[in-house]
Amino acid sequence: MATPNPASAAIVMDGKDTGTGGTLFLASTPLHTFLALGLMAGPLSDRPRRLWLIDQPAGARDCLGDAVEASPSLAVQVQRFAALRGTGPARAELRRISALVAKASPETLAVGMDHRLEFHAAVRGCPQAKRVYIDDGLYSYLPHQHAVPAWQERLSNWRRGWKYGLPVERPSLVGGSRAVQSAYVLLPDRVHAGLAGKPVQAYRPEWFAGDEVRRVCVAAAGLAGLDAAHCADWRLLLLLPHPRFLAADRALRQQLAALVRRAGADGPVALKSHPNATASAHDQLGLPAHAAAEVPPRLPAEVLVPLLRQTRVVGSLTTALLSLSLLGRGLQVYRLPSPASTSGFEAGAQRVYDAAGVRVFDPAQDG
Repeated sequence: MATPNPASAAIVMDGKDTGTGGTLFLASTPLHTFLALGLMAGPLSDRPRRLWLIDQPAGARDCLGDAVEASPSLAVQVQRFAALRGTGPARAELRRISALVAKASPETLAVGMDHRLEFHAAVRGCPQAKRVYIDDGLYSYLPHQHAVPAWQERLSNWRRGWKYGLPVERPSLVGGSRAVQSAYVLLPDRVHAGLAGKPVQAYRPEWFAGDEVRRVCVAAAGLAGLDAAHCADWRLLLLLPHPRFLAADRALRQQLAALVRRAGADGPVALKSHPNATASAHDQLGLPAHAAAEVPPRLPAEVLVPLLRQTRVVGSLTTALLSLSLLGRGLQVYRLPSPASTSGFEAGAQRVYDAAGVRVFDPAQDG
């Protein structure tokens, strides 16, 4: 069920309801929220905006979504929806979402994951709305590792539709559903076959460079526990790989620790753990706490895009590297080398990163 949202209610009571029309964003990850923020400041800035945070884990908060909600200049209505649980309650919630969307009557529905049931409930509520995909990372450019044949996809759609009481699609290629009509993506020339036949536009760095977006990102950093005042001074931002890779590769740990010490001699350094890490970034590398600033793991790295200047960014293969390379200003973005043995998917990912200007970094040779 939707989580009560007193702040949104206050907006309506104060006479700031955005009314009908405009754009309804359906974001299920912080990346979607960040890319929606750029659209709000860019091509979709001249219309009412709503942001629905869907499929939200119990007890979790999207700090960027909270910062968007608190921004008086954006005037965006934010509403949160918990993850769907149980067939009966889910059907009831999907009917309610359809009714809410029908009442709002948006001109545009913008979604980051077009297989979500909430998106198809929104389409049912306002079938005349334009439907736009807002990028979901690597799977916008590569086939999903678990893609299924077309007949199996159709059968799965029929079963899910019967179960939840509405027409649905669960495309093997994200963004490839018939419901999606166009897209904003980071790399238009690299999209997979499910998006290649649709109008696609590139996100532009200037949409994320303005004062309004920067203020929201500074506020989001503060909500996560990071003082963003000195981010522009960082000479190096190191995004650590998953803890299991660090634990299994002693040489890599030593090389990254040495990199931090070398960079620290020239200026401030920042570390960010993988979101699944339980130990601090300093502890993972065996460094003292004063060696570098630490970015809270729960802060999406994309939030740092408008906050960094001339920073060298080094990290493992994540969508954050694509965003930092393509949307940041004056950033040098590198990826850690992949293992000698890679899958076809990993090889494809490397080509995507090459196209985005994310170069391979060798910590053993860095001077």
